[in-house]
Amino acid sequence: MVRVLILICFALAACMPAAVTLPQQSNGAVAGVATRNLVITDHPHHVLVGHIAHVRRGTDAVFALVIDQRRDGVHRLIYREAYQDGRALPYRSLHRRVYCGRDCRDRSIGMINFSADMVRRATLEGFNATLYGPDGSIDVFAPPSLFQEVLALQPGTG
Repeated sequence: MVRVLILICFALAACMPAAVTLPQQSNGAVAGVATRNLVITDHPHHVLVGHIAHVRRGTDAVFALVIDQRRDGVHRLIYREAYQDGRALPYRSLHRRVYCGRDCRDRSIGMINFSADMVRRATLEGFNATLYGPDGSIDVFAPPSLFQEVLALQPGTG
């Protein structure tokens, strides 16, 4: 069930430049929110953008940082793992686009799943990680504002 939610999370949130809210359905369908995309790396040659998505179905819920590569016309980056302070993170590499919204400039390359505790901590400190793969390594940083935004978009938080 969580894998299905993760894929739906990606499908609903990929390529959206502005915050999006999906209404909760009374029939048990998927509902969720996604933040706007922000640049999350300062690498001189590669631009990675990310957004936070929160998808719910009944009592199951998933938070994820969805990481996209801004198309540069040269190559596609591939990363297979993510670490923070030497600890492996729940990272999933994405090799194809599942959904394209209003803005299709970016290619999804992966996502990091978050526990509720990780999200709460990131609202204060932001979130940093290093991605590793055949293309080497790259540091990413999602600012606290993205996590604050996804929490503010939750129903009933005005």
